[in-house]
Amino acid sequence: MTPALLLSLALSQSPELELELHYTATSLEEGEDASKRTLDTYDFTQFEPSAKKADLYVGVDEANLRQSPGADAAVVTTLPLGAPVRVLERGKERLKVGEYVNHWYQVEYTDGKGAAFKGWLFGNTLTPFRLEGDFDNDGEQEVATVVMSSDFKIRVRVLEPNVKPPRRVSSVDITPAGQGYMSVDGGSAKVTLVAGKTAGLALVQVDSVPEACSDYSTTYVSYTVPGGKKGVLGKAKLALEVAGLADPPNHSSYKVSFQPKQQGLTVVRTNVEEDESGKEVKTTERTKYKLADGVFSEVKASGATAETKP
Repeated sequence: MTPALLLSLALSQSPELELELHYTATSLEEGEDASKRTLDTYDFTQFEPSAKKADLYVGVDEANLRQSPGADAAVVTTLPLGAPVRVLERGKERLKVGEYVNHWYQVEYTDGKGAAFKGWLFGNTLTPFRLEGDFDNDGEQEVATVVMSSDFKIRVRVLEPNVKPPRRVSSVDITPAGQGYMSVDGGSAKVTLVAGKTAGLALVQVDSVPEACSDYSTTYVSYTVPGGKKGVLGKAKLALEVAGLADPPNHSSYKVSFQPKQQGLTVVRTNVEEDESGKEVKTTERTKYKLADGVFSEVKASGATAETKP
């Protein structure tokens, strides 16, 4: 089985992974001023109008829905993190608002009482990724979203539903893979929910896999509240980060296996490279991790086993 196939199998845990969010710009030379970037050096996910009731979500908290496509336009209403919206129209021009480059989108939102609102949101606030789960095991459902930040990070936010704004959201940033290989800042994200019964606690799984020869990664994000108290804002954390490489003739893949009853997991890493004689050398290493306070820490690594093929 090839490393590419191993990677495909490892990432095919959920149909949600078919969705992708990306935000990049051409890398700057050392000391180069970011303000000199032109709008056409940015590449980002563009959303299309939809006939569905709602197919996207608000990825930030307290997003202002505006009457017209402008940062100073009147506010129609304010939307919470995770609010479902339907895209009616995408603005024709890409614009810079604050530190973001994107389009304005006209959207429709229906609140919990059935009242419908139409207005405009800037594209950086929208995401296809909204996850709901009891991340902190307090019996209540939290909401998590994933967006790309203005400084080209993958930002995971978790909202505690029974805490009032403005301090009801905890966030953590992930560095996208492939930046050095592709000479860009930023990258892509594919997202799925790992259930608590699978991992011992619910996790947001973020895969950053460029469509080119480069490094790639899987990151798990946890959300914990000390003592499991209800109505208290917890903390989103990087529970585990694992990385691989697809750069022929060198390949590195990984497989994560959870042991929920033991509150741990095992990562099996497989590296394939050529030696000086052109022979393929395959090494495998198994590492065990233990879960504590929402973070998986290494407790034991086996010695690497090597196999050489002509």
